Amino acid sequence: MNIKRIPQQLRVYFLVTCYTFAYIQSAIAAPLEDITLLAEKDRMVATIILSSKVTNVRYTPKKKAKSLSIFLDRVPGPAVNEEWRDDVVLTSPPSSLIPSFNVKVEFTDQSERIKIHAKLLINFSREAEYTVQLGRDGRSIIVGIKKDQAEKIQPKFDSSLPLLPELLEIPSNASENDKKAGSLMLQGRNFLAVGDNFPAIDALNKLLLLPPNASTQMAQEWVGVARERAGQLDKAKLEFDLYLKLYTDPEDTRRIKARLASLGSKPPKPIGVTAETGTEKKKPTQVLTYGSISMHYYHGASKSDTVDNSNTFANTSAQTTFSTVDQSALLTAAYATERFVSEHYDNRIVFQGTAYTNLLPDQVGRNSLGALYVEVKDKLYDYSARVGRQSPSGGGVLGRFDGASIGYGLTPSVRVNAEAGQLSDNGDVKPVFYGASVDMGPVSVFAVNQTTEGLIDRRAVGTEMRYFETNKNAFMLLDYDILFKGLNVALLQGTYTPTPENTISLFIDHRRTPYLTTRNALNGSKTSSLADLLQVMTTDDIRTLAAGRTGTSNLAQLGVTQQVSAKWQTGVDVRVSNFESLAATGTQIDPFVDPNSPVGTPGSPTDPLLIQGYVPDSGANGNDWAISTQLLGANLYSTQDVTVLNASLLGSPLYHGYSVYMYTHRNWNEKWSMDVSLQFFKQNFDSGLASSRILPSLRTSYQIKQTVNVDMEVGYEINHTENGPIFTDGTRNFYSFGIRWDF
Repeated sequence: MNIKRIPQQLRVYFLVTCYTFAYIQSAIAAPLEDITLLAEKDRMVATIILSSKVTNVRYTPKKKAKSLSIFLDRVPGPAVNEEWRDDVVLTSPPSSLIPSFNVKVEFTDQSERIKIHAKLLINFSREAEYTVQLGRDGRSIIVGIKKDQAEKIQPKFDSSLPLLPELLEIPSNASENDKKAGSLMLQGRNFLAVGDNFPAIDALNKLLLLPPNASTQMAQEWVGVARERAGQLDKAKLEFDLYLKLYTDPEDTRRIKARLASLGSKPPKPIGVTAETGTEKKKPTQVLTYGSISMHYYHGASKSDTVDNSNTFANTSAQTTFSTVDQSALLTAAYATERFVSEHYDNRIVFQGTAYTNLLPDQVGRNSLGALYVEVKDKLYDYSARVGRQSPSGGGVLGRFDGASIGYGLTPSVRVNAEAGQLSDNGDVKPVFYGASVDMGPVSVFAVNQTTEGLIDRRAVGTEMRYFETNKNAFMLLDYDILFKGLNVALLQGTYTPTPENTISLFIDHRRTPYLTTRNALNGSKTSSLADLLQVMTTDDIRTLAAGRTGTSNLAQLGVTQQVSAKWQTGVDVRVSNFESLAATGTQIDPFVDPNSPVGTPGSPTDPLLIQGYVPDSGANGNDWAISTQLLGANLYSTQDVTVLNASLLGSPLYHGYSVYMYTHRNWNEKWSMDVSLQFFKQNFDSGLASSRILPSLRTSYQIKQTVNVDMEVGYEINHTENGPIFTDGTRNFYSFGIRWDF
């Protein structure tokens, strides 16, 4: 959508709204960050960027549908209390080559605040053919969408430059690595044929990051040619110099040396110059504005009846009833991107924000600014800069921040990055940080320094390593704090697809919870300021207290997915986790000490160290475990339906339980869709406490126009709790309705 089509008053209102949200602190994490599109030969690659890492990705239907459901598990972030918001919707950038679509986030357990099991529901404007996989960074989902019509490539030859490369014949029994390399070589050749030099560079660089293969030598030469055609003569020289270091065939080296010699005598050719006329043919800058605005009302009312039979001597029961309206709120969300695309630049302005208005008496709302930044990307000189509120893309940054991030490509495979700013999701405490990272192909290394109230809060180094092939990929993250001399996180996740019908995923995570920082000393203290602690403690004592109040968690998960028929696939997950015990920290008031004891008496009410508070021993609770089986069905009773059946057993040394979840989604026609779910959960504790919950819900959506959608949800929860002689039966009914405009 061209911004000129938006009324001037609306554009002014949009900018005012953005600046208003700029002064609002973010309290809730938005699961969806952005959607980008990249054109390939016969498909568009949509990258759905999430706000935290995910694992165990499954999806259905497998190949073609109008509605696509992607199921995933969220990986804990640096902040253990980070909350993902439900019902977030992002719209795709406009494209005439594929159906438009939106992505909606939903969760299977609405009673849990920290959502773990999530679902991305992708609704296309018409049926689409696609593939789905987890991105290299572990925090994105890659959806390859087949173009409506394959683009016809009409080669145009430039007599001033070498002819296009001849493609190698890749035998049918070649390795997956050679097949993937051949496909990337074909993409690079086709982009060069139509003068799209930068996509050609991207394709050839991807090929060169693969293990050595039959196309590697040719790609090394032609990435230099592509950079020459793009006017990047310095980088073209680097590519040809590297070729001469790697390959020694006399005929090849003579050709490359001749190209190097020609580069030294001619100025860069501006992008778009034709060999026939020598004139510059510029494409106009394209301005695109897209996003969505939505408003939803939420209402909930609960009631509980408690019977207390503990008075056995009187042989009577005490009964109490409590009912209340526990939710009445209006949620307004706005997402907007204005993008400026030319042959040289790809710049954008991005805004994401929500306003939560609490309509209950004596209650306050809360607003969230998810993103407000300006980004510049120079495709010719390979640099980028982003300024404003943004989410980190790595580099050891611990969450959303207000600041700047920049990057520059030194060579085709080496990129340097720097970030600096102030973390925005930490309440009244606003840590300030700066850091740098270097990307070297599949490996990144980083260093970051963070301060709070003038004290060093965090000083860490780390690395991210990625391995990516057609049927297998892996991601590893290490973060080590050199200030505390301790490991913050060691994470490994990988996926292996031995056959198109079978997928195996592994996730292993060891981390400090939350990350090691000096301000962790404030957890459980009687102040929210490190300056107050400094009045009675040394810096080393504060850091010792912080380390003692930082937990450690371990998690391992193995998942297997198997396609059992054209309509059904099954999955099994095994998950084990634990939290290591923490010793007691701080100063506790001694009940036997005279309250009038002299100031400074250890453990007395006048002890100045009481400001640090007291956190008791957490104890060791052993391993929590869960075994889940899942059936995913598609197109069972129509051409547009999805069905999920899930059963789980879970337990620990303290409790055991089970849950059953059933869900179905169906598009009744081009406008109506409906989701029905039913969840049952039961848990028994060794202490004698027992609880159960059943939760049916119904969601329906109606598309008034191509860009306007209304939806409604109703649900009813029944719960029962037994704790010795005390029985509680409760109910809760809830509903919501709203409207969304995609523009």
